[in-house]
Amino acid sequence: MTLIPSRAIVTPFGDKITAIPTHELPNDWYQRATMILRGGESGEHGLLLYKLIRQSFMCGDTPIVLDVGTARGFSAIIMARAISDMNLDGEIYTVDILNHDEFLDWHADKQRPDEPLASIPTSRLRIWDRWYPDEASKISAITGKSHEVLNDWKHGPIDFAFLDGSHTYESVKQELALLDQLMSQTGVLVLDDYHIGLGVARFRSRLVNGGIRVISYIFDKLNRLNVPKFVLGTDTAFLLVKQRYSGLTNAVREFLEEKNHRWSLEIVTMPPRTGYQGVDYSIAILTRSKKSH
Repeated sequence: MTLIPSRAIVTPFGDKITAIPTHELPNDWYQRATMILRGGESGEHGLLLYKLIRQSFMCGDTPIVLDVGTARGFSAIIMARAISDMNLDGEIYTVDILNHDEFLDWHADKQRPDEPLASIPTSRLRIWDRWYPDEASKISAITGKSHEVLNDWKHGPIDFAFLDGSHTYESVKQELALLDQLMSQTGVLVLDDYHIGLGVARFRSRLVNGGIRVISYIFDKLNRLNVPKFVLGTDTAFLLVKQRYSGLTNAVREFLEEKNHRWSLEIVTMPPRTGYQGVDYSIAILTRSKKSH
């Protein structure tokens, strides 16, 4: 079962990347950034962000970009690279509840043994200073909760925003309401971890969750025997318990309904990831409808 808001456009990742007529992010730089800033975990959304930034701005622009949910800084650094490659004087503001100089063992459970930061506690500041000083010069790190930062925003209209912080319903709802007022009339708003296979995501029963895991396991085994695969919901095992991403999806749906079609939605279906993101992992792109200008 899928949940796709009315009037939404759904585009596969490969088609979307191909349709954006801009330069590609150099593959060697991207692969290294994925290793350093994501522990080797897939980061195709970085390729999309790079092209969206380059598509959104022209020579001579001074864009103001917002990034919510910094972590190690993969998305912020990617967007800074895009701005640098265009020789723009833009500024990126990245917001996270973690201090920029706080030492952490970044995603130790996800790290590949060969990644540069495996089992080495360090800070985001040191990572950027060592590997990305040029990109970091275009980024201002802000510590705090996104809605508090946006409530006190003094940096001018936001031209491009990427939301990847807290994915709860209340948090995303607050972010969208504030950004509706803070973004420029041609602003682009992008949300990570959007899911369209949430038909049963509101159930929190351990019994139901366990049953779906068993069913998924059985049909996964059958699939290896070339039996057509059965999909229930879409990788809902994690979502049944956490409800994290159903909150994000519901917040976007309500936002679109409340704004009476003043924003349009494109859902970019991303390559499948293992673990909690699941096979229905997508990126949501919100743009103001031309009629609202």
